This record gives sequence, structure tokens and C-alpha cells, in this order.
Amino acid sequence: MKADSSRIKTMAETPPLRAILILASPVVLAMLVQVLYNMVDTFFIGMMNDVNQLAAANVGFPFFMLTMAAGSVIGVGSASVISRYIGMGKKKEAGEIVGLSFALVVALALAVTIAGLLGIDRAVSLLGARDSVVGPTKAYLTPLIIGAAIIMTNLSIGVELRAEGAAVDTTIGMVLGSVVNIILDPIMIFAFHWGIAGAAWATVIGNAAGLAWYVRCYARSSMLNVTFGKHSWNPEYLREIFSIGIPSGLNQALMSVSAVISNNVASTYGAITLGAMGVALKVNSLIILILIGLATGCQPLFGYNYGARNAKRLKAILKTGMILSAAVGAFLLAVYTFAGKHLIALFSQNPEVIAKGAYMLTAVSSAAPVIGPTMLVINCLQAIGKPMPSLILSTGRQGLFYIPLLFILNALFGFNGFVFTQPIVDALMLVTTTLTMRYVLNKDTVLHATPVAGAA
Repeated sequence: MKADSSRIKTMAETPPLRAILILASPVVLAMLVQVLYNMVDTFFIGMMNDVNQLAAANVGFPFFMLTMAAGSVIGVGSASVISRYIGMGKKKEAGEIVGLSFALVVALALAVTIAGLLGIDRAVSLLGARDSVVGPTKAYLTPLIIGAAIIMTNLSIGVELRAEGAAVDTTIGMVLGSVVNIILDPIMIFAFHWGIAGAAWATVIGNAAGLAWYVRCYARSSMLNVTFGKHSWNPEYLREIFSIGIPSGLNQALMSVSAVISNNVASTYGAITLGAMGVALKVNSLIILILIGLATGCQPLFGYNYGARNAKRLKAILKTGMILSAAVGAFLLAVYTFAGKHLIALFSQNPEVIAKGAYMLTAVSSAAPVIGPTMLVINCLQAIGKPMPSLILSTGRQGLFYIPLLFILNALFGFNGFVFTQPIVDALMLVTTTLTMRYVLNKDTVLHATPVAGAA
């Protein structure tokens, strides 16, 4: 009960900046470990001195993103409902939603595995693998497809645990999974001589370790009583989960589609460019994941205060979070501007890869100051249960804006147009998301109703 009371106090009363730091810092820390894993993964693959395997890791990564997108449909949708229900004092119903989400994500994961195994050859082609990159890409994808249920369930349960304010427990699970992954990478790649497939198996086993921790947390320390009975299969629960989860999953799916299209465009510039882009994007993932961690850490604050109808606090947290994320992004951009070439050189000794990778890193990291506030707004819309604005913004960034502009700018400006498409899109998205959020908050009737008493 003491832990429950502390979590509720943080979400309901702690000053905005401090509350954000309390809930977001553990998540950012976990994201840093996740970045370390991504970089170590790339580092060990790079140690094989095979540009085809380096390119295959980049080509195959969108499938991993698609798997995560499918898991986020259930995880993000459920987390939004859970945090709002806790804010309304409906802990029993929140526990039923957790139980329902378990069943849903396992069923969805099994469907992904069956479809993936049956269509792996077609998937390799669609992802952009060509010639000598085809074999390593298939070797990388096979373990990820077999382990899809573990990966998706790990993501979903972790997001839901965070929704009740258990940021530290969630962080431990993410760190545990990443550390296991890092330890197993060199063993499976080199000691077992599995090559790039070893990196994929290390990913699956790392996710299994994180999943085991989350199950333990729900059994021992959750404020919710997770139930799996017939009451969990409530049509209203399903509607609420999927109304938010589908836009979130669509956003991640479109990111995967955009990555596939980018890989296909990059492949026209050769394997060196494809490999360099993979390294640059992995290095840039430090910025992206830190900002995702900040935005994700704010989600329970948004959902709880919306459920409690505390409009003043919700707006204060949103404003504080946007300023903080912009400042963090600007700082990271400055670091990358001075250290970009050295960072790329950590993962490849090929002079062409270093030169192209450093240039591409400068391009993609230039979006850092604007992408954080955009992520924060989209996370807020998901947390407060606004499916339509969330859907529009989710499809806008990687669909309505990115894909058309990629082809237009690549056709007009060649390689420069290709690498600077994403920063241009993110600048447009900041304006769009800010105006949308302002409109939603001003028109929302729930926020202007009487605050909920005794939500704790």
C-alpha cells in the first residue's frame, strides 16, 4: 500500500518538472541501455568485417519494428485505459484490462509468427535485400519471427506496468533484457559461429528475460489485481484498447514501411550507402530513444490527470515536458555535430562507410530539437484517449508527409534530398502537433468537468 500511495502522489501532486523526472528518468535510463544494446549489436556485427551482414541488419530491422508495432497495439492501447481508470479510481476494471491484454497479445503474436514463417522469402525481398544481402537478411529474420510472441508480449506488458506508475520496475525489466542481450551477442555471433543469426537469437532471449521479470512484478508488486475471467472480455474494454492501440501501432507500422522504402532507395546508391545508413540510424537512435523515454515517462501523468479531470495540472505537465524535451534534443544535437565522425568510426573502419555515415548522421540528428515535443504531444493524445487526432498525427509523420516527400526530394535533389527528408518532416510535424493539441485541450468537455474526488 505504501508503494501504491507513493505512485499516486507522484502522479497527482508532485510539481510537474519533478514528477516528469521521477517517472521519466528510469525510462530514459532503460532507453540508454537499449541504445547501448543496439550499438553493441551493430559493433559485433561490424566486427565480422562483412558489409553485407552490416547491410542485412539494417534491412531486417524494419521487421523487428513491425513486430513491436503489433505489440504496441495492445500495450499502448491497454496502458492508456489503465492509467485513466486508475485516475478515476477504477482499479478493479484496470486489473481486468491487464488480463485481457495478456490474452490478446499472445493470440496476435502467434498469428505474426505463422504469417512470418510462411512468407519469409517474400518479406526479405520487400524489405529491400538484394543479391549478396539476401542470405544474411533471411538468417537474421528467422529467429525474430520464431520469437515474435516473446518480443511482442515483453513490450506490451512492460508498457502496461509503466501505466500504473511503476517506472522503476519497468526500467529493471528493460535493463535486464538489454544486459542479457549484450552478454549473449559475442557468444552467439563468434563462439557459436552463428553470425548475424546469433545477434537475432540474443535479442529473443534478452526479451524473454525481461518478460520473466515483468510477470514476476505483476505477481508480487503491482497495485492491480490481474484477472482473466469472463468479465475481462468486455466489449467496452476492447473498444477502448483498440481505439488508441491501432493509431499507435499504425504509427510504428508506418515507421517500418518508411524504413523499408528508405532501404530500397538507399540500395540504389549501393551497399556502402545502405550499410552507412544502418550505422548512422543506430547511432542516432540514442537521441530518438532518450526522447521516447521522456515522452513515455509522461504517459501515466497524462492519463491519470485526465482521468481525474485535473486540466490545469495536465496542461502544466505537457508544457514542461515539451520545453524539457526540446532542450535535451538541442543538447544532443550539439554533441553529435562535433563527434559524429568518431561515433561512426566505432562501428566500421571502412573509410567510405565512415564518410557517408557521418554525413547522414548530421542530417538525421538535425531534427533532435523538434522531434521530442512532437513525440510528447502524440503520447499525450494516446494517454488521454483521443483516437482520431492520434490517428491523424500518427499517419501524418511517416505516411502523409514522409513517404511522398522522400520520393519528391530524392528526385529533385538526389542523395541530399534523400537524407534530409526526415528532418524536414519533423519540423512540419511540430507545427501540426502543437496546433492539434491546443485545439483538443480547448474543446475537451471532460477536462472542464468537476474533478474526480478520491481517485487514489
